[in-house]
Amino acid sequence: MSIINIFDSKKELFNCYPKKEYFNLKNIFSNYWDNFLEFADENNLTIRPVVFRDVNKMISCKTSSLGFSLFKCPHCDNEKLVPHTCKSRFCNSCGIKYAKQRALAIESKLIKGNHRHLVFTISDILWPLFLEDRNRLNYMFEAVSKTLISWYKKKYKSLKLKPGFVLTLHTFGRDDKWNVHIHCLLSEFALGKSLEKKIDFIPFAMLRKRFQKILLDLLEKDIGKQNFRKTKNQIYSTYDNGFYVRAKKNEFPNSKKATSYILRYCGRPCFASYRIIDIQDDFISFWYQRHEDDKFVVEKIHIFEFIARLIRHIPEPQFKMIRYYGFYSSHKNTLYNKCQKLIDKAKLPFYQSLNK
Repeated sequence: MSIINIFDSKKELFNCYPKKEYFNLKNIFSNYWDNFLEFADENNLTIRPVVFRDVNKMISCKTSSLGFSLFKCPHCDNEKLVPHTCKSRFCNSCGIKYAKQRALAIESKLIKGNHRHLVFTISDILWPLFLEDRNRLNYMFEAVSKTLISWYKKKYKSLKLKPGFVLTLHTFGRDDKWNVHIHCLLSEFALGKSLEKKIDFIPFAMLRKRFQKILLDLLEKDIGKQNFRKTKNQIYSTYDNGFYVRAKKNEFPNSKKATSYILRYCGRPCFASYRIIDIQDDFISFWYQRHEDDKFVVEKIHIFEFIARLIRHIPEPQFKMIRYYGFYSSHKNTLYNKCQKLIDKAKLPFYQSLNK
């Protein structure tokens, strides 16, 4: 059960809900995790091993239980003990650092030039299928990459042009519920062996329908025709124009700013602590800005439901949430190696040192 209040502006929201205290996920899980495990046991909820690992790491972050480094001044013998961090993507503190490192890693591979931000979404009817079997999340990457590569291959067959793109999987929406979608950073140019061609038009209808068909065919092959037929027919009758794909041109003064904006989505934690308004009587209130109408929503739910929402988004070990395709997938393309990169190779070590 949740209580929802909607506001037209952030100012109106904070006038009604003035923030009295700062809350962070580490403290919330430290206080409620054991009680949540008892609740999960009583209600036969399955908790994946990776969840135990990442939550326990986050609770232990910056404590001596994870080890520490001891620094000693050679002149005055003053000592400083610095506890180690957990380095978990689920931890807000370490997750933000991880996101910055991933963004820099992506930026260092990008060619200087325009890139477009695309978002590939699917029907909420399909969301439970990916929660039921997380291996199916690989189909999201496969469907998007096949959609883009097949169109370029067909249109520029004689030139043998390839696009370059980076895909980032998100399993959460702004309300932190399970919502599977892909963010794509696509070059507005394609490379051949000795040719570069600017491409600023991609047929919107093609993206929608082709992505829908490829993904549904992959799921049908996995689940079986008999078991998936009803769902597939329902999808085609409800979404006759295909799944929604956002593919607008970027409205930024230069490619650097556009890329910086898009890279905010890469590897960031699923929840930002500053959005928590209050915790009272085992209920937590937090806000988010709704996509559909840009309204500000305050939602109040039980702390156990809040924890359950967040731990769903912890990825399985070794699962790659960010993947490279086209001429960004390998550096074998001769023309790619000759192109000017967004970050100069000589400056990269300096930028990397800022994120240590």
